[in-house]
Amino acid sequence: MMRKFLFIVIQLILITLLFSFLINNNFIISFVIKDFIYSVSSEFIFIFLLVIFIVIFLFQSFYFKSKYQISKFIIFNKIKKKEKGYTSFVNGMFALANKDFKKAISESKKVDNYLQENKSLSLLLKSEVYKIEKKYPELHNIYEQMIKNESTQNLGFRGLMEQYLRAQDYHHAFIYGEKLFKNNPQVDKIYETLVGILSKTNNWQQLINISDKALSKRVADKNTCEVNKSIAYFEISKIKRYSELKESIYFIKQSLKLRKYFPPYIKLYLELLIQNKDYNIAKKFFKKAWSENPHTEYKSLLSTLAINLKMDLANLTKFVVGSNKNNYESKVLLVESLISDKKWAEARNQIKDLLDLQPKKEVCILMAKIEEGDSGDVQKINAWNMRSKNGEENNMWVCIITKKNQKVWSSVSEGGYFNTLEWKKPMILNQFHDELEMISYEN
Repeated sequence: MMRKFLFIVIQLILITLLFSFLINNNFIISFVIKDFIYSVSSEFIFIFLLVIFIVIFLFQSFYFKSKYQISKFIIFNKIKKKEKGYTSFVNGMFALANKDFKKAISESKKVDNYLQENKSLSLLLKSEVYKIEKKYPELHNIYEQMIKNESTQNLGFRGLMEQYLRAQDYHHAFIYGEKLFKNNPQVDKIYETLVGILSKTNNWQQLINISDKALSKRVADKNTCEVNKSIAYFEISKIKRYSELKESIYFIKQSLKLRKYFPPYIKLYLELLIQNKDYNIAKKFFKKAWSENPHTEYKSLLSTLAINLKMDLANLTKFVVGSNKNNYESKVLLVESLISDKKWAEARNQIKDLLDLQPKKEVCILMAKIEEGDSGDVQKINAWNMRSKNGEENNMWVCIITKKNQKVWSSVSEGGYFNTLEWKKPMILNQFHDELEMISYEN
């Protein structure tokens, strides 16, 4: 400020000195116009120029000052409008919280008016109002406007994805979900949502691609991505089973690499080996798989393999169980094979270890079969069948969401959920035991 003042003072001093010099050294200036000679004092010309200079200076000062005031007024107006717009937005959100939708709509219109250059808050408020009121056509239009606005684009993608999901239009849901994932893969549960969509559309190759991207962007852990990819390979293998057998075998091997000795994968691989007449490979793999994870899911294939190998089922079973023969599942498998071969005495001998104080349901049923084939004693057969009703159920595939039981594993449960099946006790039995425990606790 001081510098500016000094600069003006120096300018005035210089003008004053120049003016004094010209006044003290006055002279006549003559010029000819059409044979007429005109003479003017230098003092007069200088005064004339000085007046023009002052007028210009005053005009400029007025112009710039007015321009500043106008700009200040415009900026002040914009700030006031923004303040009003933000206030209306806050009031609208409060109105939403109080379920006063009429006021929320009114406030959203004010936001639209006050924040004309920035429609994002108005769109956001309107979307929330229409969402609560379930006005889906209007909400759809808002989402369409949102995707055209850079600041609300992702909200628009998510909103459209959710709308199409609600309408079970999985094709369009995936289109907008993929755009959202590309823009911001960190959005909460976007990867899980896309996986669910792809499982419903059987787009298994895309599931592999999206899982690779999720892993590279660190939005899902390695184990989750590998499990999802293994399921995709499993489903592709099933699709190619009857058209391209070699490729089908290749894909199921990929599944097993990512999720070793998972029973459903083992079952399909064994089926494919048998289908391809690779009986000896199937025999060796069966033994290895059983030693790692004995499971009822694939044990029924043993009889098919025995027929193709032209082997006695009991002998093949003994080979498969090998050093794992003391395992519960191995004992049951051996008893089943002996019953199938009608070796009643040996079956009775093998089942002894399973006949504890409260044998499982399947053991009681096997014992009834032995009595039926060996002694034919109806009383004993009925006794074992009756006893089986109180026996403990075997594990089953149980959906962790619907709590429903399944005998066979599937990548999408019967309730329509992806990869939600767990190998555990049937839920009905669990509930029964819980009720018994509650009764005993109360007593």
